[in-house]
Amino acid sequence: MCIYSPEDLRRLNHCMYRTFLKEPRLFTNEAAKKCHASRNTVAKYWKEGLDKKVFFAPQIRLNMYEKRKEYIYLIQSDSAHKLYTHFQKNHDVIYISYTSGKFDILLQTSKELDVLPDRTLLCGSRSDYIFPDLTDCTYENALDKMEAMLDNEHSSSRIPVEYHKEPPEQGSSHYGLMIFPYIKYDLRTGFTPILKELHISFESFYKGINYLLNVSTVLLPYYPLGFRLYSQYFFVFWSDYEDFLCKFFGCLPCHTSITKVDGALVVYLSIQKGEEMTERLFKYCSKMIDLGLIDHFWSARPIYHWKPNLP
Repeated sequence: MCIYSPEDLRRLNHCMYRTFLKEPRLFTNEAAKKCHASRNTVAKYWKEGLDKKVFFAPQIRLNMYEKRKEYIYLIQSDSAHKLYTHFQKNHDVIYISYTSGKFDILLQTSKELDVLPDRTLLCGSRSDYIFPDLTDCTYENALDKMEAMLDNEHSSSRIPVEYHKEPPEQGSSHYGLMIFPYIKYDLRTGFTPILKELHISFESFYKGINYLLNVSTVLLPYYPLGFRLYSQYFFVFWSDYEDFLCKFFGCLPCHTSITKVDGALVVYLSIQKGEEMTERLFKYCSKMIDLGLIDHFWSARPIYHWKPNLP
């Protein structure tokens, strides 16, 4: 097992990120071959990366189809904390974030709400998630690249949101939806506890995995410096240059999530801590308004969040 220099470790971490993103249940010895390292080295630094939140486990998010949609609501409220507590009791809630900024609550549900909360600023069914493939670079270099992109000409483009029928089934939807809550936030979860809990066979488990991988998007949240050294933000953009915005924020070297809701792009991103980094990114957003690349935008910082307990 090697002791890595900081630069070598950065390269190894990025290689592990790319490897487990592509094959989330890959055995450690196979991942080691792809990263040109020993099994013990990969096992050590993968565990260390998880402990320091350089990585989060590979995860899965369902894609949206005609008969399966998820909904996002951005809400202003003078009683945001009460609203936050109220929605924790709603069985259809997937995720809530209590925020500070243009809106106070970001709510995500598996079914449409019967009644919209007062002062709901934006709501609608979401598109599939876009998780940009992260490049191995510093945050400063990423911002430099983004700044250079603003000096170029760009063609208008919109991301279509169409809800098709599910693709032909691979594996088993029955077992897939049964095991989904157990692996949603960790695709590397061992199968033995799940088999015992659900009383299913090894074969059934993998039929479920095959189904889910066919109707989902895999993500692996990656923060090269460790999660605590970044500040998280939600941005909402209205633009006729949506493909450009996806490429623009895809330059960032840490986890970014993009989805479309009611004609707007909702972007979750992380900014490396430091006044200069935050100031530069917000200046770019203002410059995009001046350039006509976006019409307007909102921002909010998540304070804390809630999601239902795993089974």
